Amino acid sequence: MRLGVHIRIAQGLVKALDRALELECETVQLFSGNPNSWTRTPLNPVIAAEFYEKTSRLSMRPIIVHTPYLLNLASPEDDIWHKSREALADAVRRAALLGAEYIVTHIGSHKGAGYEVGIKRIHEAVRYALDADPHPTIALELGAGAGNSIGSRFEHIGDILDGMSDVIERVGICIDTAHLWGSGYDISSEEGVLAMFGELDKYVGLDRLKVVHLNDTQKDLGSHADRHYHIGLGQIGEEGFRAILHHPFTANLPGIIETPGGDDLEQDRANLAVLRRLRK
Repeated sequence: MRLGVHIRIAQGLVKALDRALELECETVQLFSGNPNSWTRTPLNPVIAAEFYEKTSRLSMRPIIVHTPYLLNLASPEDDIWHKSREALADAVRRAALLGAEYIVTHIGSHKGAGYEVGIKRIHEAVRYALDADPHPTIALELGAGAGNSIGSRFEHIGDILDGMSDVIERVGICIDTAHLWGSGYDISSEEGVLAMFGELDKYVGLDRLKVVHLNDTQKDLGSHADRHYHIGLGQIGEEGFRAILHHPFTANLPGIIETPGGDDLEQDRANLAVLRRLRK
């Protein structure tokens, strides 16, 4: 697995890569815009080209763009849904400029309107966003299952993808270890990890897996809580992460840490060190 971090871009896109280089990242993830705002600042194409050139020169691949947290692709509320699909389309355009292969996005909640209503909204939003550029792939991120959310189980993802056969080559998934745990997948052992991948293959297909977020958690199994923690120090533990890193299908996938204290270089360095030791 190619290991990296979610980089902060407050100091600028190109400057942010210096941190990734210091951490010896093999891949990186970044937000497409302010993670907590609908407002989007236009991406300077010159800066984007410099970013692409630098990541190519440093062999940081793949580049992953993450959409803001506000998106709800399943929302029955027209205003939120239209803002969400526009933000996703904007992320697709930004990814193309940056040379990013994948856009990771949270899926959302049907807010009580019903599962089928939510699935239909997701289909329409993803198709709309993919029209923004013919290249990047959208990776739908499984959640922890809080409230009326859609996409916390592989069965949900299977239902979403079943209705998107016409664009399936540009739609994949992202699994987050903390979310999987919160949703009830016990990945704290090799047996549990193999069972999880078996479910993924059954309902989705291993070839649809594009990105892995590597985060431990202190929350209980099946709690539906999304709280990231340091690698090996939570309930998943080192055995679970070792099994994921050594699963044959993850060998060439990007593994991104989103652990606490991401502004602290040493915290990122420590978490990456654990993963690199387990990867050996």
